[in-house]
Amino acid sequence: MKNALERLVGNLLVVTVAVATGCTTASPTKNSGSNENGGAAQSNVSKNTAPKKIDPTKGSIEVTSIPPGAKVLLIPTDEAGAGEPQSKGVTPTTIEGLEPGKYTVDLEKPGYRFSRKEVVVKAGTVAKIKATLKKH
Repeated sequence: MKNALERLVGNLLVVTVAVATGCTTASPTKNSGSNENGGAAQSNVSKNTAPKKIDPTKGSIEVTSIPPGAKVLLIPTDEAGAGEPQSKGVTPTTIEGLEPGKYTVDLEKPGYRFSRKEVVVKAGTVAKIKATLKKH
């Protein structure tokens, strides 16, 4: 039991040092024995990923619905009129990297009434749309 505990502590030190020094993988020290489960002790250190950079000149729209799973169509609108509808997945979703301006968001789900919301996107902000879809 003491040897297993010493191996576990040794492996934790390897993982701690690997994380502190920025290593993306760590190997346990070689031991002559095995862990309590009958196999070699292993550690997994996940790779750190850099946070996503947000463009301060763009905006986003966070779209949620009750019930979830509604198809999201984004339609850019300006003084000249509406643009082409663009499919943007299903709710819940966040549409990122949008030019500031006016947009129409249509939500469709079989068995529910269609929903349309207008929104103004501003640079560096997230506009939020919440829709409660009504059954037919």
